[in-house]
Amino acid sequence: MVTTCIIPCAGLGTRLRPLTRVVAKELLPYGDRPLIEHLWEEVWDAGIRRIIVVLRRGKEMVQQHLEAAGLNALYVQQENPLGLADALLAARPLIQGPCLVALPDQQLVGASSQLVKHYQDQQTLFSQVKVDHPEFFPGATAFATEGNVVRGLIGEKGLWRGFGRTIYAPEFFDRIPPASQEGDFAVIIRRWLEHGTHQVVSLEGIPADLGILAGYLHYTRS
Repeated sequence: MVTTCIIPCAGLGTRLRPLTRVVAKELLPYGDRPLIEHLWEEVWDAGIRRIIVVLRRGKEMVQQHLEAAGLNALYVQQENPLGLADALLAARPLIQGPCLVALPDQQLVGASSQLVKHYQDQQTLFSQVKVDHPEFFPGATAFATEGNVVRGLIGEKGLWRGFGRTIYAPEFFDRIPPASQEGDFAVIIRRWLEHGTHQVVSLEGIPADLGILAGYLHYTRS
């Protein structure tokens, strides 16, 4: 059973500047609430109650906002914004059992519930979505698959792209080398895929990637 979620919030938000010069990316509005509140509700609806938020110095406003909203999380500090792998490594001491990693700048109602429903002790359970505007999903790789079994990563190809919700077995976090950099995550995943069972779920619904300025403006105006 998946009972823990990691929400990485230590990034610099450079692709959303100038919006993020004053406000943390996770607190930017999407509809009537900030991104992180939408994600919190989605994760909560999936039955997950133990939420780990990864922060860094300068992102205290995220914790202050969640506490003011009465949303209780566990917090860990990423010393430097070195990328996703390093953020997950910072959360490793708090991980208990299989863990959902959820990125707040990618939004799809019910995504976590759909993923959790299909988890059956795979080493990894990825999610993918069909995108109408690939240009707004930069860096979202596609999977090489046999049925729903993931054999590898094939880069930014086609309309089916990986989405920012993934469940990892706890041993995955032990495979992350110390001081991993921004570009290391894909290499870590490729090595991880060499052993065990790795599958992907195709999510239903309309996804939005709000991690770059053009995408944020497109999806908030839609």
